[in-house]
Amino acid sequence: MAQRKYRVGLVGYGGRARQLGQAWLGVPEAELVAVADLKSELRDKVHEELPGVAVYDTHKDMLAGEDLDVVTIGTTGYFHAEITHDVAAKGLRGIYCEKPMANSLADADQMVADCEASGTVFVMGHQRRYHGSIIRLRDALRNGEIGRPAHGYMYWPSGRVGSNGTHFFDALNFILDSRPIEVVGRVGRGLDLTKVDDHPTYKTVLVNDPGAMGFITYANGFRLALDCMNDVLLPYTYLFCGTKGRISVDEIGFEVDYRAREQDTRSHRDAWKPVPRQDFSGMGPWVGYIAEQNAYRDLLHCIETGDKPVSTADDGRAVIETITAFHLSSDAGMKPISLPLTGEDRNYQMKIH
Repeated sequence: MAQRKYRVGLVGYGGRARQLGQAWLGVPEAELVAVADLKSELRDKVHEELPGVAVYDTHKDMLAGEDLDVVTIGTTGYFHAEITHDVAAKGLRGIYCEKPMANSLADADQMVADCEASGTVFVMGHQRRYHGSIIRLRDALRNGEIGRPAHGYMYWPSGRVGSNGTHFFDALNFILDSRPIEVVGRVGRGLDLTKVDDHPTYKTVLVNDPGAMGFITYANGFRLALDCMNDVLLPYTYLFCGTKGRISVDEIGFEVDYRAREQDTRSHRDAWKPVPRQDFSGMGPWVGYIAEQNAYRDLLHCIETGDKPVSTADDGRAVIETITAFHLSSDAGMKPISLPLTGEDRNYQMKIH
């Protein structure tokens, strides 16, 4: 429980940013006191929907005009590095940043450095880390419910290896308690109308933020096949396979198919034995802004205690590195890309909304 009521400013009020502002209204330990947006029509919407909240044209004006403790960054990724720099330079105590962290690894590195220099607590807006079902999955793998995790598969519709990938790659890092050390992949831009119907949004968005397919190897040895090309037309799905069993999760509703033997094994002879279906409790759907509000409370808690957030700036950086690696591998004809990235690869610019 926070020891005082924190003053929060929000940068952006379109789309997702508006939702982030609404989520703060359910956190009694804090008060949303100011919003900044470059667009006059969105500033008008703030006046209409949040009477009493101060409204500014720019984040710089808001920082100059308000005594804030925390800033929530709800703009597109292109602006995140500059806003983070200005908030940290002002000495504010905390930042909650909507995904993606940045559009290049170099910008993400600068954001990490700026917050470390100022002591600003940074929480990356990967809300799956705060969702009970994702935590349950992580705990299942940690507790050996599928034995030693060995390999898996993940797919999702609507492509966008950047905008969607930032969430799912982070969820995978969290569930597997590991990070990628190698990426092999190919991206696919736009829509292939021989396979899918036209779509007024995706046909444009997927040109800049493409779908992808490929493979990720993690530091703990886990191997993952990935497919988010433009003809994937099934819901977000994770499959984790181990030496004892497997867990398949459809994230829409968090429906689970869990199968496991009674005993773990290292023997190829046991590989032919049936893997019966088992009960798997503790899962539940998305509900309102509970995950975001849990993240906000984590931010306030870490400001007060000095604890490390569940979703850190370095976690956000790791995802940008993975997304960059998919682009680099594709550009090089599906060449394996080893992580961490160095040199000019850190400056690779992506267009992630």
